[in-house]
Amino acid sequence: MTMATQFKQIAAYYDDLMAGVPYNLWVKYIEGILDRISCHPKSILDAACGTGNVSEILAQKGYEVVGADIAPDMIEVARSKDGGVEYHVQDMAELDLGRKFDLAISLFDSLNYITDPSHLAKAIKRVGDHLVDGGVFIFDINTEYALAHHFFDQANIASVHYPHYIWNSQYDTASRICTVNMTFEVIENGEKVQFKEVHIQRAHSLEELRSMLLDAGFEMVDVFHAYKFRPPTRRSDRVFFIARKIN
Repeated sequence: MTMATQFKQIAAYYDDLMAGVPYNLWVKYIEGILDRISCHPKSILDAACGTGNVSEILAQKGYEVVGADIAPDMIEVARSKDGGVEYHVQDMAELDLGRKFDLAISLFDSLNYITDPSHLAKAIKRVGDHLVDGGVFIFDINTEYALAHHFFDQANIASVHYPHYIWNSQYDTASRICTVNMTFEVIENGEKVQFKEVHIQRAHSLEELRSMLLDAGFEMVDVFHAYKFRPPTRRSDRVFFIARKIN
């Protein structure tokens, strides 16, 4: 199962589903990281950009942004926003945009959805191949603590806002795979319609990711507990990686 099949039916309702996400604060945090490491990019690759919400904010701020995502239905929504961002349907592990960027980002635990470690290593390598020397890669992951402690288990069935949803997760400690069974209810043509999606994430260890980054020609710059500028702890549920392309 790929991200392309996991983000299919929900794509048309994804922005409504994520309406409570503080996208501007995420961008502010990314810019805070960039300030700390004295990185001043002009061009940005948004890898696994989804429906382009962060891409669009960055473009409004004056950055030159290109977004890529494996899910064509998500990219269709992104392209409908017409905010000057160039979007591509591409697997991150096969990324081929024919140019290099000052900065690459991959947000909202997108790398957790790449559950095959060898495929993830290829994805990190391909991102690196799209960065200029000294270019920076910033991404976040859900930690094993989050997946093992069922942070995905959520429900929104009483709200007046749609889509309604119920999510239930199962975590396998041996494979470090988290399977999330999602039931959605939406309004289509005035009628309530239900559908299901199964989303799968893997809990990549921090050591694995460091090794993949080094193998891909990066140097580690920092690792932060999400939305802070301090090291993660064993109870951190989300972690941000910052790496710089050196060869």
